Amino acid sequence: MPIGSMLDGMDQQYVATKDEKGTWRILNAWHDEVKMMSAEEDVPDDSPAVTVLTEGEFIALIKEAARAGVLENANFGTGEAELEAIILDKDQEIQKLHEDILKLKEEKSEVVRDTSHTEQYKLKEKAMESILKMVSISDMANLTNSED
Repeated sequence: MPIGSMLDGMDQQYVATKDEKGTWRILNAWHDEVKMMSAEEDVPDDSPAVTVLTEGEFIALIKEAARAGVLENANFGTGEAELEAIILDKDQEIQKLHEDILKLKEEKSEVVRDTSHTEQYKLKEKAMESILKMVSISDMANLTNSED
């Protein structure tokens, strides 16, 4: 196990890797033996800093951890990136809901305007508009005639 590639930028005590055969290796990066090694050196499987687990042993460990409730409380980092994505999604959802609310308010306002006047009122309103137009035309005609 090349120590340099595993510990590059790591500040965790334990680092786990799985090889292509399904063997898990857990390295105690704070072990005194590891501190004395160079980044290019391999940590042998028989080192006291390495714990080797077969796939079956690892699965048994995970099952027992789940049964004991340890995995539910496990912290795998701050999760800031995941939280930022969730926050962004929620902000977009809030924006869409605000837009929906504005649309509903506009529709409600139109419905209220439409239902506040009866058909008879609308007919009277059109009649008044027609009368006003005729009076305006008549006034314009009278003004034109009096200037001649």
